[in-house]
Amino acid sequence: MAGPAFRSLPDGGLSVRLGWRERELLVDAARRLRPVLSGDEDLPRVRGRLFPPAYDDPEAEAEYRNLVGDSLVEERVAALDAFLATLEGGQTRLLAWHATLDAEQAAAWLSATNDLRLILAGRLGVADESHWETGPDLSDRFSVLLYYLGWLQERLLTALSGRLPG
Repeated sequence: MAGPAFRSLPDGGLSVRLGWRERELLVDAARRLRPVLSGDEDLPRVRGRLFPPAYDDPEAEAEYRNLVGDSLVEERVAALDAFLATLEGGQTRLLAWHATLDAEQAAAWLSATNDLRLILAGRLGVADESHWETGPDLSDRFSVLLYYLGWLQERLLTALSGRLPG
């Protein structure tokens, strides 16, 4: 298998094909990282990446967080749950997994892969792209997963942007 395949569908959804190991990797990552996203596991550096300040002014930032704070978390958790639900569904045949996503599920995949990347980058202390000048540390499974998620997200974005008007 050549890796993940995403194909745009006329209704705004996507056809997704992954190797069964890729699917298992994504299911495991989503399950393990959900407590961080939902706030059950407090990692300030990671939460700062997920929810950066909207305002430089502390008073304006506090007001903003009071207004939208819980909804930001709820939206991200809902996207991760939708991502996981689609991964737990679908069909597996001959070492490949396939699912058809509607437009809302495709958006959840985009959100969830981005959040998973941010969580892993925060845990690994990745501050900018200079961390990757020599490529991922292949001896560290979290670095490899972070690199893979970036690649997967790029493929997903390519498929989704294919249905945007020129």
